[in-house]
Amino acid sequence: MQRDELIAIIQTAGGKCGPLGYADALLEKINRLEAAGGYEALFAQLRPAKEQGDLRGRVLEVNFANLFVERGAQLKYGARQGMPGDVDFCWGVNGYQVFIEMKLLGQDRQTKEDIRQQLANPGCKTYGAIIPDDTFDLARIQRDIFAKSSTKKFNPKPNQDWVNLVAIDVSELQLGTVDVADCILAAAGNEIASRYCHFTYLRPTVVGVFERDGKSISAEQTAWVKCFHNALTAGEPHPRDYIHGVLFLFRDPAEQAALSYRLIAAMVWNPALIDDARAKTILEPLHKIVDPLTC
Repeated sequence: MQRDELIAIIQTAGGKCGPLGYADALLEKINRLEAAGGYEALFAQLRPAKEQGDLRGRVLEVNFANLFVERGAQLKYGARQGMPGDVDFCWGVNGYQVFIEMKLLGQDRQTKEDIRQQLANPGCKTYGAIIPDDTFDLARIQRDIFAKSSTKKFNPKPNQDWVNLVAIDVSELQLGTVDVADCILAAAGNEIASRYCHFTYLRPTVVGVFERDGKSISAEQTAWVKCFHNALTAGEPHPRDYIHGVLFLFRDPAEQAALSYRLIAAMVWNPALIDDARAKTILEPLHKIVDPLTC
């Protein structure tokens, strides 16, 4: 790709003068991926981007894939599990096929308004009156975990050597203050979070995506499930039965966050699907490619 073409893509999608200063760094990564081969489908989606959300989602994929290519790791773009759609990436490591579906979450008003409207539905009104603002973003994270776990892409009966991950860039939520506790709460819930985080970080009303049925929950937690875990249609499998973990991504440094940046990551595993030994087999080589988030 030539610089003029990249600048045109960015400007067509609404890019401003400031971010354009990092276009050369992004171009270097794009050209590295082009040289590696296998990313033609990614560039085919980057080129026609007409708005910032779409562009920035593709840019996230470029920055993510570049980390693997830089370190000589093979990362396939567009992988299938026998379903109608494809998963963004597949990485072969230590005998496993790690499937990764990605999402960038921006601090946009429309999504928060969508959640507020969702709370206005029958059965959610009382809950909507008591939910604190910082918990809205946990609800949003969960909403996108459900959306990105679609069985249009992921097979709900994964093979033994498959590991299914949803990767979510949460850099912009809560004005950049999302932390490990928020990640654990959204994916695994309070019980797991209490093992790693101070009690002041807990949110008793929240039910994690990976939490299992059969436990006694409060009225507020029941309302949370009704309001925010209702993305499934009747009979549809729950993501906790086939998604092995959520990879939370953070962009750094902040001043380059629009186009070219490094990524750091925090993994929250689904304890029902993956044990410590298996997790270590995947996480250790992953963190040689994507730096771990440090508290």
